[in-house]
Amino acid sequence: MADGFHWGLRYTLEGSRLGGAMLSRQVAPGLPKAYLSAAHGKGEWIAFQRALDGAAAEGGEGWLDDAVQGAQAAFALFAQAGQQAGQASAHG
Repeated sequence: MADGFHWGLRYTLEGSRLGGAMLSRQVAPGLPKAYLSAAHGKGEWIAFQRALDGAAAEGGEGWLDDAVQGAQAAFALFAQAGQQAGQASAHG
């Protein structure tokens, strides 16, 4: 797999962590939210963005297309997992 593809996958995963932390703040007390607790430590998101920018600057032609494909692959895996979870809960 190309370097850009890996960065696209990672961007999606790191972004989901950021989104989970934001969603976690909206969950009412007493409700389960441990699955949203993979938040970044102080400065980690900014450090990731800088590393991503550096990789993109050095990536060369096709890097961005590879990164987009990686992000799309990660989202497809999320969608597939959601569908499987939905099917499992529908069957009891």
